[in-house]
Amino acid sequence: MARLYVTAPSGRTGIYELTKPMVSIGRGSANDLVFNSEKVSRFHAVVRRDGERFVIADRGSTNGVEVNKQRIPTDTFLANDDVIQIGDYALRFEDAAAQELQIAKADIPSTLNNVLRGGLVVAGAAPSATQFQRRQEAPVAAESSTALRDRVQKLERENYLLQVLYDAGKALQSRHSMEDEIEQIVELAFRIQGVDRGFVMLIDDAGEIARQSEVRYRHPPEEQQPQIIFSRAVLDRMKAELSPILITDLSADERFQGSESMKVSGLRSAMCAPLVAQGRLFGVLYVDNLQHTMAFTQDELNVFAVVASQAAAAIDNALAHQKIARQSQERSALERFLAPEVVEMVVKNPDKVRLGGANQEVSILFADIRGFTSLSETLPPERIVEILNEYFTRVADVIFDHGGTLDKFLGDGLMAVFGAPFSKGDDAVNAVKAALAIQALMFELNRDAKTRDWPELRVGCGVNTGIVTAGNIGSPKRIDYTVIGDAVNVSSRLCSNAKPGQVLISESTRNMVKGSFELKPLEPLKVKGKTLPLSVYQVLGARRAQAAE
Repeated sequence: MARLYVTAPSGRTGIYELTKPMVSIGRGSANDLVFNSEKVSRFHAVVRRDGERFVIADRGSTNGVEVNKQRIPTDTFLANDDVIQIGDYALRFEDAAAQELQIAKADIPSTLNNVLRGGLVVAGAAPSATQFQRRQEAPVAAESSTALRDRVQKLERENYLLQVLYDAGKALQSRHSMEDEIEQIVELAFRIQGVDRGFVMLIDDAGEIARQSEVRYRHPPEEQQPQIIFSRAVLDRMKAELSPILITDLSADERFQGSESMKVSGLRSAMCAPLVAQGRLFGVLYVDNLQHTMAFTQDELNVFAVVASQAAAAIDNALAHQKIARQSQERSALERFLAPEVVEMVVKNPDKVRLGGANQEVSILFADIRGFTSLSETLPPERIVEILNEYFTRVADVIFDHGGTLDKFLGDGLMAVFGAPFSKGDDAVNAVKAALAIQALMFELNRDAKTRDWPELRVGCGVNTGIVTAGNIGSPKRIDYTVIGDAVNVSSRLCSNAKPGQVLISESTRNMVKGSFELKPLEPLKVKGKTLPLSVYQVLGARRAQAAE
């Protein structure tokens, strides 16, 4: 059995078994062995079986391939213990009988959960009533049985509240979704005696109510209960003081005598606590009792406030994780269509993205596989999908390498834009370079077509430069960033008329890239929708720099 022992620049090692007829190596994600290094080309090299032996071959890489410290000029047979250098990765080839492998787990440090420290109690052993009794220095022998009973009840009450705090600290340390956090918080609030109803309210940056959780009842009401109308007076006081509020008897509370909404709500006692993180009020925890005045004491308020403090830290943590997850999803979506450096620009300066139908000059590249429809009739569907997936993955890498935006896939073709949403200043040159790179990629892929039992692929490319309308186009349920206009149609016509292996460009593109490429004028092209024939040029390659005299 043959295998490669791979050593990364960091020193970490791995083993890759050579079980396939051909293994591709490179920086691009379509390769079998992906080496994430700028010293490694997108499609760098292949290792393929040749009878009973293995061959390594360079596939047009920039930095080449070394075997035993010698750069290989062409396909090279590998011998046992040969050392291959690809960029800054070292690979040792072993061709020996199968041996039992010892697989070690990677030594990756785990990520610790954040510990909430905003409250007075964190996870740990909750003190018992007996421990509190031992701390009491006053003798109980002289107390009456009634006083003793009251003291024990008080200690039991204190112990219960401390148990609530202990459970809150333990429960809210776990990472949950926003909905789970809110449900957990209301559940903890209902551990406090006297709570009949409760909910959590979130407040936006403007200080307005953004959302409210479903009102929870200790005992589901048999008849309709008065609606909870959160008082503006309470909210204003909460914003001003950022401190909890205890209402023991609403009818006698002078602070809210002018609040009609609270009178209508039917409550008798209530507690409100702010949810504050990083000095900003972003929510309120609210509970009340409709039947009794004095339903809550200062002790309950203290516990309620600590629960709210720990809840605030938990919700803030959940919001932060939601934001990170959303940004990660947005970034992943951008990376599917934009070059990495363009993604960085969009993420750092989203206001600079020209959206909403702005007119701008771009260069459009179309690339299409020639004769693929007839090929599809002779190959099984799964093979067609396999070929197209690898082709599109590798061509997309080429487009991104040249600063382009992948607009869309079109059957066995694709459309790319250079200059939107950001212009790099040399968009036409980059588009033509990308088209030439696609043709070079096809040449390298076709060299291994027989080994993989694939058909050889031939591609035609067309590039045009002109003014288009770029922006979000679609419906409210499906929006795509794309470009439309006559310049797009011309590029598509050029691609349709390009022969296998050709890159055709228009007069406008030629004027933008003049001097950068070897061009061959062709017969003017008559296309649908155009009165006058189009001037067309074939790109033969990049113009070589003139030697200094």
